[in-house]
Amino acid sequence: MQSSKPAEVIFSSDVKNMDEWARRTRIPLTTAEALGANYARAHRWLQSLRLQLLQEHNWADAPTDDHRILISMETSSIWRSSVGLPAGPKLKLQLPVHASSFFSPERRVQWQMVFHSDIFESVRKICAPVNDILCIIQCLLTGVVTLVFEENLPNGIHRTTRGLPPVSWINANEAMLIEIFGPTHFKALRKACSDTAMAYKLEVLPYRR
Repeated sequence: MQSSKPAEVIFSSDVKNMDEWARRTRIPLTTAEALGANYARAHRWLQSLRLQLLQEHNWADAPTDDHRILISMETSSIWRSSVGLPAGPKLKLQLPVHASSFFSPERRVQWQMVFHSDIFESVRKICAPVNDILCIIQCLLTGVVTLVFEENLPNGIHRTTRGLPPVSWINANEAMLIEIFGPTHFKALRKACSDTAMAYKLEVLPYRR
């Protein structure tokens, strides 16, 4: 009995997840203010990715009256019908102005709809700016957005959770990451991404009877 399904992107606003990943990566959790400041410093990078999506990947701005939203964009489904028309509703990408919005209980479903959508399920694999957004969030708020891969093996379900980006991505974006985090945090981040025991979590779950 061996089968697997594609990796899923999972959003969770449970601070306990962040605490667990902080212990695993040995990068201590800082204050909410410090997390917010790092996220604010990432705005310029996120906006540059927004421009890439606009100019190179057929995305469009989706104006919103919600002043709490930093980026609001949409694009057609990547899937096509037999006559070449989009096979599904438009995909909508939103990111908040403040990192604290990710932890607001009344907005949990909003962020689940973003991160659990086909944008991060499929589009990120063929669209570098979307993958960059995922990696940035993983660095800023480790444990909030993870990649989960499950494989059915004889002794149970092997669930592998990736909490950090590949170290190749970290090295490729060193300058921007140092600008956001500073050199000391960046070195700790690179070390964690280089160590599979820090960047990944493996669980073996029994089959439900």
